[in-house]
Amino acid sequence: MTHLRSTPPLMVLPLLAVLLAGCGDSEPGLGADPTASDSAVETGDPTPTPTTSPTPTTSATPGTYPDFAPTDYSYTLTLTCYCPDAGLPIRVTVAGDEVVEAVYLRGGGRGGAVAGEDVPPGRAATIDEVIEAANTEDAYRVEVDWPEGQDHPSSVSVDRSKLTVDEEVGYRVRDVEVAVGSG
Repeated sequence: MTHLRSTPPLMVLPLLAVLLAGCGDSEPGLGADPTASDSAVETGDPTPTPTTSPTPTTSATPGTYPDFAPTDYSYTLTLTCYCPDAGLPIRVTVAGDEVVEAVYLRGGGRGGAVAGEDVPPGRAATIDEVIEAANTEDAYRVEVDWPEGQDHPSSVSVDRSKLTVDEEVGYRVRDVEVAVGSG
């Protein structure tokens, strides 16, 4: 005779907690970055981001956000995603509207990034690419924080599909420094 052994429910809870720990949030979005400032930072030669560009209104929707005019600048990007470097600030340098350098500002993350280490190709984005994400019209949900008077968003969150888990991506844009004479 075969006896079936029952697993006590309390023994299953720790296993279930571990399995669910890797799942993403049901509500995409970005938490506050306590180390970031909300305004442009002035350092050396670069000038702060101008605030005279056209600004989307509260009625702006995906597909209506304008491009970022400057082509030479640097900024801090923090990604929120189900990825090895989620939450790590990345200093991105853009020249000719192309990412030319991207380094981690601090170490850690699931992938064990090291501060000062180059970010893998394809992980960093230009501000125009962040705006392109904000303009995703066929996504399930797009959330954009674009302060009045600012020529770029502060954050963008995109949930591409209601039926897919962990494909959400968030972008936080901080400390934008536009090179003199750009844009």
